[in-house]
Amino acid sequence: MGLKVSRQACSSSNPCASNPEVSGCINDSNLKSVGVGSNKLQKDAADGFIKMYADMPADIKSSVKLTDSYRPLKVQCNIFDFDHYESTGKRRKKGTSGTPVATPGGSNHGWGRAIDIFPSNVQKWIKDNGTKYGWCWGEVKSESWHFTFCGPGPNRDKNCNRFCTGKMTVNTSTKITTVGTTAGTTAGSTTTDTTTDGSTTNATTTNSNVSGNTNNSPTSLLGGGELMNWLNMFFPGKKSVSENKTKHKINEDINRIKDLMRKNL
Repeated sequence: MGLKVSRQACSSSNPCASNPEVSGCINDSNLKSVGVGSNKLQKDAADGFIKMYADMPADIKSSVKLTDSYRPLKVQCNIFDFDHYESTGKRRKKGTSGTPVATPGGSNHGWGRAIDIFPSNVQKWIKDNGTKYGWCWGEVKSESWHFTFCGPGPNRDKNCNRFCTGKMTVNTSTKITTVGTTAGTTAGSTTTDTTTDGSTTNATTTNSNVSGNTNNSPTSLLGGGELMNWLNMFFPGKKSVSENKTKHKINEDINRIKDLMRKNL
């Protein structure tokens, strides 16, 4: 993988100024606190972590040490060993003999979709249980502490499909609901769920009336007798000739409307 951000750009006080679209340059409004120290993540990843953390057994939760989460580009620039990379073509963390690190602008930490977490009992619990919250281990197999968020949201790692194969069941669906209304009625809603492999599934929800009726489409309203029941409130019992003529005229209008609706629906 080549450099996404040059050494020269990294030497500036604000490398995001010339590289605003790379990882590590996320606007703070798109980040969310995870409730552990000052750590923040991209919002979907944060929601997955918060739920996972809440579900941890007390002994696991009490020992959590979250050492890294969202990592700004300037920090990635500072820890990347440019000298070693330029002489060997290999990526390593500055000050280590070979600890791998992503090139500046290419880290999942910079997308707010990775955490470094300790100790080993916490790591084991997340390896065993984290997938259902979107958190998976295996992006960097030499790092037992590094976990990647493979749930929904922007900048999902394309390699997630390789190392994250478990079923996600808790707080990992992106739901986009489109609602249409007619005369106070929810006309329909379609929900799109993002699955582990990034594909989508659609489900149509049964319509419901805001006032409590369960079936009030135009055809059912006209054909189901509800309008006639409404008319009967105004024409109870035996009618005078004048009233019956009025009701007959209304019924004719209703039938014409029904015919038009059948032709157009």
